[in-house]
Amino acid sequence: MPNEKIEPLSAIECDTVEKALWELVKQYPKEPGDPNVTAQYDELDAKTSLAVLVLGGRYKSRNVLGGFTAEINFRVAYKSSPTTSPQRINSQAFVGRIMRWLENTKDLPLLTNGRTITKITASGAIPYKDETGQDKSTVYAADAVMEYEVE
Repeated sequence: MPNEKIEPLSAIECDTVEKALWELVKQYPKEPGDPNVTAQYDELDAKTSLAVLVLGGRYKSRNVLGGFTAEINFRVAYKSSPTTSPQRINSQAFVGRIMRWLENTKDLPLLTNGRTITKITASGAIPYKDETGQDKSTVYAADAVMEYEVE
């Protein structure tokens, strides 16, 4: 395996892509029974909330004309206060549906400034229980990688 230099995304690039990724998750077409929450950027608040959290990114390659390919790691997390097993299952499944939608959306939207999403890959089939708060809230989360390019 070649020695690959990892170059983190610049602060400007990260800021641009983070906002676009958040806008993408907000487009999830809710299904009957899904909670009535709108994705927030980098924040889980209140008793019930949905958040997009960016975990970092890197440039994968650059071309001589200034274009590049890159990837950004992110997490979708849903906080709620389920009191029964079916409610916990539904909370976990909600995050799973969002991730499947992201992975399987064929017509991925363009990001800003000529960025094109090439692929989104979720890291696991089942969202995991991230934490249980002192207020008895539970957070289910799933991680993914979004690859994109700039020509």
